[in-house]
Amino acid sequence: MYGAGVKAQKDNIVIATITTYQEIQLKFRPTPAKSHYTYNLRDVSKVFQGIAKSDPRAIVEDTNAIKLWAHECLRVFSDRLISQDDRDIFYGLLKDKT
Repeated sequence: MYGAGVKAQKDNIVIATITTYQEIQLKFRPTPAKSHYTYNLRDVSKVFQGIAKSDPRAIVEDTNAIKLWAHECLRVFSDRLISQDDRDIFYGLLKDKT
C-alpha cells in the first residue's frame, strides 16, 4: 500500500484540490469565446480517480504524491485552457498550492 509519507499528505491533497477547484471557478468564467470553461465537481472526482489509479509502488515518498496530484490537476483543469495567459495564471495558482 502507500507509504506513511503519502498517507500524511492525504488531507493536504484533498484541501488543495477543493480550493484549486474553487479558485478556478472564480478566475476562469465561461465567455462566448471560452464557453468550455465550465468546471464542476466531476472534475474534482477526476483528479482523485487519477490518483487512485496510480501504482502505489511508484509513490513511496510524499513528494511523489504531490507531483502526482499536480499532474492530475494539470490533466483535468489545465487541458481546457486555450490561452497562454490563462495557463500562466493556472500554473501560478498550482505553484502556490504546492
